[in-house]
This record gives sequence, structure tokens and C-alpha cells, in this order.
Amino acid sequence: MGKPNPVFKKSYEDYLCQLKKADSANWSSILAIEADEEKRLAKIPFFDELYEVSPAGIIDAQGGHPDYGICVVLLKYLLMCPQVVPIDSNWVHSREFKDTVQAQNGGMSDFATQKLSNLFAGELDLLTTAVGELGGKTLVSEFPYDLSVILHPLPRVPVILLFNDQDEDFPAKTSILYESRAHHFLDAECRVMVDWYLLTKLKKIKKRYSA
Repeated sequence: MGKPNPVFKKSYEDYLCQLKKADSANWSSILAIEADEEKRLAKIPFFDELYEVSPAGIIDAQGGHPDYGICVVLLKYLLMCPQVVPIDSNWVHSREFKDTVQAQNGGMSDFATQKLSNLFAGELDLLTTAVGELGGKTLVSEFPYDLSVILHPLPRVPVILLFNDQDEDFPAKTSILYESRAHHFLDAECRVMVDWYLLTKLKKIKKRYSA
């Protein structure tokens, strides 16, 4: 873990304090995760890794401390747990959430998609392989893109990655869609961070294949 972001570190410490008093009664049923609700301990898969979260802190599968960005996402996910599973599940772009605009994260929501477009332009097959390693499943007919894949960064928080490769007339273009109920589970900042970690993981996979 590199030098900690002081903002994320402070948020992490604040959220840990909140977790000690959080209502954990619905974590298992609402979030579809493994949880000991009496101890406020939860095991949460984030992309391809499993983390143990409790008021004592967060550890990864190797017993280490993940970076503070991941910690913030996981803690906020628990703290925002709704009382019922929301049913609004149509797909929307991050910019369409009211809290994205209010939090002034509209521009940031495009950062990861722009980077992904540049990173995988002309390499559709490699992107297909990379998202497959993260458990992505191809959507055959819903979206008219060169690649449309559904991934599950967190339980109850799927995302769809859409990618059109570059051609002689247009550059490569990437979009990331969330279910419209995603704002019940993660705030705007955390959704941007999910996009960032998706970019980071795909970038690492590409680097491995290009080595």
C-alpha cells in the first residue's frame, strides 16, 4: 500500500467509528453477504478479492490492510445498507444520479471511461479477456456495442461495461452503467471509486499480457 491519501484515511477512521453503532441487522439479507451481525463483522467480495470488515478494521484475504480507498468503499457500503432491497433496476449512467451532480462528481465519472477507451483502443480481444478474468459475463443482445459485459464489483451493485472500438471514423468509446438503485448502496464518491478500481484492475491485467 502506497502513501495513504489523508482524506480517505480520515474518512476511514470516521466510518469505523460509525460502524460500531451501525444497524447491522439486515446486512446478510439486504446486501447478500456473509455477516455476523452481532459482532458487526462482514465478509465482502469486491471485484475478485474478499475482505473482512469489522469495527476493528479491514483485512484482505492475505491478512493485510487494503488501501484506504477500498476501505472507504466497503465501509460506506455497510453504513448505507437500506432497510429493504430497492426494486428500481433500470440501467443509467453515473451522470444521471442526482447525488453525482450535487457532489460535483459529474466530470470525475467520465475519467475512468476515457482512460479505458485510450488504454484498449484497437485491443478489443484483450479487453474481452481482461473483463473475463474479473468475472464479467457478456450480454448478447441488450446493447449494440462491440463489447457489453456485466460485472459485479459488490453484491447488489452490478455494473455494465460498454465498449466500442476505434474505427476509421470514430475513436474508441467506453461507458459504465449502474442500476438506478445503486445510489441506495454507494454514494457518488464511492461509485467513482468503483470505476477507478475497475480501470486499475483492467490496466494491471493488460500489463501482464503485454509483458
